[in-house]
Amino acid sequence: MPPLTDIRTSLEVGFSEGGLPRVFVGYRGRDSRSIAAMPEFPYEDEQFNVVMMEGSAVSPVTVKEAHRVLRPEGHLFFVVPEKTGKQEGFTLPDVYKTVRYGFDIVDVERPPWWLFGRRGRTLAICARKKNWKALNNTYRPYL
Repeated sequence: MPPLTDIRTSLEVGFSEGGLPRVFVGYRGRDSRSIAAMPEFPYEDEQFNVVMMEGSAVSPVTVKEAHRVLRPEGHLFFVVPEKTGKQEGFTLPDVYKTVRYGFDIVDVERPPWWLFGRRGRTLAICARKKNWKALNNTYRPYL
């Protein structure tokens, strides 16, 4: 995962008490807030440097809300179960479809190779909020 410095505010969505994955602990801000997964976050626009979501909370609606509450150049981190065979979960193309209009994928972390083919595999994703002013794209469904 990318090294980030000076994280002042962070939001944790859908994690149980003490359930934040070890890979995300370093991205907690000095002012960290936690909420349950919900379609609308009870915060003003551009309040957080980092938003971290649990896999069951990831949906196009919550990704859109994360985009709204993130500051420019903010980062979204989430963990989703990797779909293998007939198991439930996400494939990488599913992840890209979910975040493509508002975020650029910066990093994807998979479990070590010896866990391939076993249940419980997860993908840890880091995505950076797009700067719409720098783009010539007129299709902006998140705004």
